[in-house]
Amino acid sequence: MRIAIPTNGGGRNDTVAPVFARAPAFYIADVDENGNMISEKVIQNTGAMAGGGAGPMAVQTLINEGVEAIIAPQVGPNALGTIQAAGIKLYQVAAGTPVEEAIKAVVSGSIGQFTAPVPPTPTTPTAPAPAYGPYPATPAYPAYPAYGYGPGWGWGRGGGWGRGRGFGRGMGGGRGWGARLGYCPWTGMPNRRNWFARFFGWW
Repeated sequence: MRIAIPTNGGGRNDTVAPVFARAPAFYIADVDENGNMISEKVIQNTGAMAGGGAGPMAVQTLINEGVEAIIAPQVGPNALGTIQAAGIKLYQVAAGTPVEEAIKAVVSGSIGQFTAPVPPTPTTPTAPAPAYGPYPATPAYPAYPAYGYGPGWGWGRGGGWGRGRGFGRGMGGGRGWGARLGYCPWTGMPNRRNWFARFFGWW
């Protein structure tokens, strides 16, 4: 199994660096089933001075080296995602642990493989019970007509003509015998200044 450990720049006699992505170097060793180191080498961490994305850059360097397991005190979320995506095993030890001791702990099985914690399943909050309920349902009210205002014009003309005409005629005739005298309107005396008075010799 090929194992990589972040160090402070040394090899087997160095200690585990406190960081992973910003560690100065990586110690890589090939170890058999009995814990014997078959080969080893130290490579510089090209992502140590990177402005951003140091974690995935460091993991990609180890992927190119064919690393199957990483021993580190802690890794960032970006680096952890890249490690898991690549199928590399991750083991955690305390910072400052001697490199050889850390390798023996992994081979002997005294430390377990790191697994990312499963985020809790979000639960739907339940509405609290009403303190003064339940309340009666609101009665349904009938719909009211809608009212509006607008200008209105109208013209009205009324005319009537009434004409009444009546005609009456009365016809009557009377004849009597008597003197037709004229009377003076001032004295009330018979007026002789007419033909009747002259006829009878009153004048």
